[in-house]
Amino acid sequence: MLEKLPPRAHDALNSAIASMHAALAADGQNFDLAAELAKRHLERFRRDQDPRDLGQAEAAIEPWLRQQNPPPRALVLRASVRQSNHFFASALDDLDHAIHAQPDNVDAWLIRANILQVQGRYLEARQSCGRLILMNTAVAGICLANVAAVSGRPEQAYLLLQHLATQIPPTDSLYAWLMVSQAETAVWMDKQEAAEQFFRKALVANPRDAYLKAAWADFLLDRNRPREVLALLAADIRNDNLLLRLALAEKQAGLNADLAPHVEDLRSRFAASAERGDRVHLREEAIFNLKLLNDPEKALSLAEADWQVQKEVADCRILMEAAIAARQPARAAPAMTWLKTARLRHPVLTSLEARLASLGFATGFAMQAMRGEPSA
Repeated sequence: MLEKLPPRAHDALNSAIASMHAALAADGQNFDLAAELAKRHLERFRRDQDPRDLGQAEAAIEPWLRQQNPPPRALVLRASVRQSNHFFASALDDLDHAIHAQPDNVDAWLIRANILQVQGRYLEARQSCGRLILMNTAVAGICLANVAAVSGRPEQAYLLLQHLATQIPPTDSLYAWLMVSQAETAVWMDKQEAAEQFFRKALVANPRDAYLKAAWADFLLDRNRPREVLALLAADIRNDNLLLRLALAEKQAGLNADLAPHVEDLRSRFAASAERGDRVHLREEAIFNLKLLNDPEKALSLAEADWQVQKEVADCRILMEAAIAARQPARAAPAMTWLKTARLRHPVLTSLEARLASLGFATGFAMQAMRGEPSA
């Protein structure tokens, strides 16, 4: 026995999942029940980031996926699993087949937009968001705002989100997503006080969401508020992403006795992921190597591999930070190109861009590489 996993808490979601498993065991041909069970597993994965839920979600609908023409809902659910595992090409393939069979599938268009945004394919992402307008204007609006925020139009995004906030009440299931979107857009516009208010409202609406906790922890760490991160994440050490933030807070707070075992735990987890061929957390592993192991060269290699998969603000940031720490600014050229193409003026990224420029002659090679010019 390698490890004994803790039992699930008896909350409403876990109880619903347990009941559905029992019902599906008694009625294994019920697709609607299987699809709902898969949906609940995906919901719990987004909350807890436990990869077991991804396997269980796909297993629930696997008999229907073996059919010659799987139901569109099954394809969309598998696409969500593949998206979470960063198998973006196969996820998009599933979504294209689902959309061909069911052109008004809201979930399919939204997941498609999210994947394309993560890949930096903003025109295609906007087009997918636009297809949602006649189906669900609120979802379409948040989707379009998120793409605009990272592709040179944060002011438009901010105004659109403010307008949607007058229409989406705190009781709406979209409210937490709206608040996170507002918070991140505010951060990128250097509206720090507003961002904090939005983060806090999102936490009230959805206090257990793992993505939200990580984003809030990053916000606090950037402002040297590690004690708040410690209080936030003390009970989340099973989640790799949140354990990383907890360790960063311990380092920032000077709690070396607590930090050491968490560093070793993370080292083991990342090594195990690499052995499995699981490269979902390349960005986090790069951050770990740069900020906790002080290994900028390995961090830079991981950040470069991560950039081949996804292109978000955090991916750009770690690639630039690692290139600076390794004193190899030319290797940050892809991130610099993306910054210029996306016209994103995130304050932290702007500062990193200036630091790369301050490295002087070496940065000239990076700028030449970005423009496709030969070096002297």
